[in-house]
Amino acid sequence: MISREQFRLLTALEKNGPIKADKITAPSVAELLAGRLLVKQDDLFEISPIGIEKLEPYQVKQAIIMAAGFGSRMLPATKDTPKPLVEVNGKRIIETLLDALVAAEIKDITIIVGYQRQQFKSLLANYPFLKFVTNDDYVNCNNISSMMKVLDRLDRGTYICEADLYVTNPAIISKYQYDSNILGYYCQETTDWCFKLQAGYVTDYRQGNTDRYNEYGISYWTKEDCAQLRQDLPAVYAQPEGSQQFW
Repeated sequence: MISREQFRLLTALEKNGPIKADKITAPSVAELLAGRLLVKQDDLFEISPIGIEKLEPYQVKQAIIMAAGFGSRMLPATKDTPKPLVEVNGKRIIETLLDALVAAEIKDITIIVGYQRQQFKSLLANYPFLKFVTNDDYVNCNNISSMMKVLDRLDRGTYICEADLYVTNPAIISKYQYDSNILGYYCQETTDWCFKLQAGYVTDYRQGNTDRYNEYGISYWTKEDCAQLRQDLPAVYAQPEGSQQFW
């Protein structure tokens, strides 16, 4: 297993190409050179085939997108059209996320559909690799019901995304991930779902607060944490009012 520092350097080299030696100060460079994960050509460092091989276990291969809901907050735009398929600036909302995933070489993508589910088939014209899972419980349950439909697919490192995010910066989706994480943006005050960071971990997850990180619906889960989700989600769902929880 490579260290987080080594991971950051190798992924930067894999994405951006060779870097001048004087731009790298990481103390683990000597270890990477000794292990032949890096090669030095003149005054440039670049990742080696062995380095690429070492990154392979960290490459994200799968994404699950939750798109079953009605989208009542966007009425009347969603009266006859699912929210993710609403067009903004000439592009459907979900396509901005799909393009970001494809740019990161992620094509094993499952979309959980419900409301106006048949309309999502139109995506196959540009994304023929998509898979669909139907959640008929979306009318009476919260989005935890969608995750209950794909428990069997949580068998490896996985992006779990909400479908109604208009992605303007595809780089928020990474080809490689080192550990589980969730997308957030610091804000002084918010009425939306937010969390606090403590020693690098998410705590105090709630709706509305100050001095917190606004939570956005893109998260990555390692294989080990996906296994934990397969246990935790059914346990919560089985509780009284469990079906009304956010996943």
